[in-house]
Amino acid sequence: MLRRISFKRITNILFSKDIDENEKEAKKNIKKERQPMKPLTKNTEIKEIKDSSLFYIPLSQHIGSPSIPIVEIGDYVKKYEKIGDASGSISANIHSPISGDVVDVVDHFIANGKKIKTIIIANDFQNKEADLTKRELRDLKSIKKDEIFKIIKEAGIVGLGGAQFPTHVKYDIKFRKVETFIINGAECEPYLTSDYSVMKNFTKEILRGLKVIQKLLNPKEIVIGIEEENKELIEIFEKVQDEEEFKTKIELLPVIYPQGSELQLINTITGKKVKKGELPLEKGVIVSNVSTVKAIYDAFFEGKPLTERIVTISGEKAKNIGNYRLKFGTPVYHIVRELKITNEDKVIFGGPMMGTEIFDSRVPTVKGTSGILFLDTEEIERKSCISCGYCVEACPMNLMPFEFADYYKNGKYEKMATANIQNCIECGACEFVCPSRVPLMESIKTGKLILSELEVKNNEK
Repeated sequence: MLRRISFKRITNILFSKDIDENEKEAKKNIKKERQPMKPLTKNTEIKEIKDSSLFYIPLSQHIGSPSIPIVEIGDYVKKYEKIGDASGSISANIHSPISGDVVDVVDHFIANGKKIKTIIIANDFQNKEADLTKRELRDLKSIKKDEIFKIIKEAGIVGLGGAQFPTHVKYDIKFRKVETFIINGAECEPYLTSDYSVMKNFTKEILRGLKVIQKLLNPKEIVIGIEEENKELIEIFEKVQDEEEFKTKIELLPVIYPQGSELQLINTITGKKVKKGELPLEKGVIVSNVSTVKAIYDAFFEGKPLTERIVTISGEKAKNIGNYRLKFGTPVYHIVRELKITNEDKVIFGGPMMGTEIFDSRVPTVKGTSGILFLDTEEIERKSCISCGYCVEACPMNLMPFEFADYYKNGKYEKMATANIQNCIECGACEFVCPSRVPLMESIKTGKLILSELEVKNNEK
């Protein structure tokens, strides 16, 4: 059975009484570092930020093969124009978020530290748009499924909950049937409220996007999953459902981490357990993030490809925090300058649990960037594992994270694979509860990369 851990339970573990004074001090530091912080941005209006003069647009903003550049240095591109063509069976198109001149095509750093082929565009601030095809609700009655599928693919839509899996690939169900289509509105990481903001401000667009999905996938039921702490959204959804004459089921979810993970969400809503190697579709389920559904609305009704999203900017070191509409390719240095952030020593893309710390201010936002956090850099002493077992108790996938740290430290990468490291969903709960602050996530993430590189080398032999 999948185990999950609530923030209340984490706090109880962190402050149990049967520990020595050094562990107590470490745990106090953890609690200070991991305050939820959601109220700071939850009810703020969506804000705009001035566009950067340069945009760094990676050709890999998705799981799978990078897209192929179809523009060259010196070319002039319009806003929404396709600049990267999907390649291979799993890939996604890339479009320009602004109009301007292509000034370079180079290998450039992204958040995970890798260098990816990147198109750099000098913004002319004219926002000259490529021709867009807009559609009406009535078009859904006559349009064919193949055309909807093509619209989603051409728009470069990927999963915006973090996985960045190309949506047209996920929705290619062929002759299989979808029992339950789940909209993931469970935003369980501290600080992040971008999905909440999308649900609150774009309710009608989400429901119209669901009408498109219903025509394409024909699920038996559609369920919107919302955490209990956001139950005020139910009234908003029900009102718009009446206006749109489109009913869906709304499921209130417990505030449990990592509730937003696909496997946990499916289990909570349907009671079905997706095993290793299985796809949710094999259980008759498909899950999409609320922002992904909004992107489908934009593609179908507005003709817009995926070039921007709502991003939470927050943290102890951030000024002017809130939920911002950000174009993909916006470099961090521009955000820092525009929001007058004076200390960006620790910057995380995503949430504090599963996010990635970046070390170059030129790193750009991409399709998977749901949050940008500017956090305190207080050093917390790291100690050796004390075999307390808290990481095992916290792991929702029934793994033993302390083993990964030991194998990684000693270079026993093959044993990491044997211990099922690929089953780790990188939720960060293990490191969160660790009283010794063992760098578990560093071991896991880097270990996975090393194993992938070893696999490639072995295949080349």
